[in-house]
This record gives sequence, C-alpha cells and structure tokens, in this order.
Amino acid sequence: MLRYTAIMFAGLGLAAAIVAASYWWRASRVAPAEQVASISDVPELHIMGTEVAFNESSRLNSIAAIWTGIAAILSAIGSVLGVV
Repeated sequence: MLRYTAIMFAGLGLAAAIVAASYWWRASRVAPAEQVASISDVPELHIMGTEVAFNESSRLNSIAAIWTGIAAILSAIGSVLGVV
C-alpha cells in the first residue's frame, strides 16, 4: 500500500513540475504590446509598455517558482515513501 502512495506522490510531483514548466514558458513569451506611435515621438509610451510586459513576466515567474517548490516537496515525499 505504501508503494502506491509513493507512486501517487511522484505522479503529483510530475504534474506540478509540468504546471511550473508551462508557467516558465508563458513567462518567457511575454512581449510588449505593439504601439501606434513612434518611439521617437512618445518614448514614455514604449517604456510603459515594456514595464507592463516585465511586470506580467515577473508575475508568471513567481507562480512558476511556487509550483516548482510544490513539485519538489511532492517528489521528496514520494522518494521518502519509496524508501520506507
């Protein structure tokens, strides 16, 4: 019975790692919004657009870090249970 519990925790760790990887991937794909004005005409607009993209990427990275921690904990529990 303990073996199946270890396998379950390992599977949950794998699922959490996949969720984390999807958030890391989404964070790397965030791009600033296209602007209608030229950067020489309104540089502040481009700076603000880039700042918004950085904030979104940071938010996604923090979620991915949390899921990575969850994956590590679940995998560790599965490993310990597999040894017992």
